[in-house]
Amino acid sequence: MAHGDSSKAGLPPPERPGRQTGAQAAGGEPRLAELVADAKRNCMVGRLLLRVRYAETDRMGIAYNGHYLTWFEVGRTELMRSAGFPYRSVEERGINLPLVEATLRLRAPVGYDDVITIETWIAQLRSRVIVFSYVIYHDGRSVAEGTTTHACVDAKTNRAVAMPVWLGEQVDRLRRVSS
Repeated sequence: MAHGDSSKAGLPPPERPGRQTGAQAAGGEPRLAELVADAKRNCMVGRLLLRVRYAETDRMGIAYNGHYLTWFEVGRTELMRSAGFPYRSVEERGINLPLVEATLRLRAPVGYDDVITIETWIAQLRSRVIVFSYVIYHDGRSVAEGTTTHACVDAKTNRAVAMPVWLGEQVDRLRRVSS
């Protein structure tokens, strides 16, 4: 059998770089399942699938609580990216959005290899603050929910500033259902 010829051994072909597999892309990267108009919330919602990795669990095999905030971050950054304003581009324009408050309510545990869905949306937009809301689902039921509040900060001075018009317009597009 030639090196790399898995067909003769009855094995599936090797993964191609960038090919989506299961709930994650090659290399464990998250995959934004969709950006949808949510009539119930009357806004755009990002839905992201993630598979709980072994390293994210504790001795009991349950996802460690600190990882939920990381999953919120992944949902938030993918929401922004899918809406056309990745966080990196916001930073490149001189604005940082540091976390200033977070809430988390755990409803049920998830464990290793579980596939979770993270829903993320903009809950509030104020002159200097963006509030994101999150619900994490497993097998169709809510297992966690929370919010993160981010201040608008000038990257050079590290001082809170009014949200630039360009950023406010981008964020506001997500706060209403697109027709």
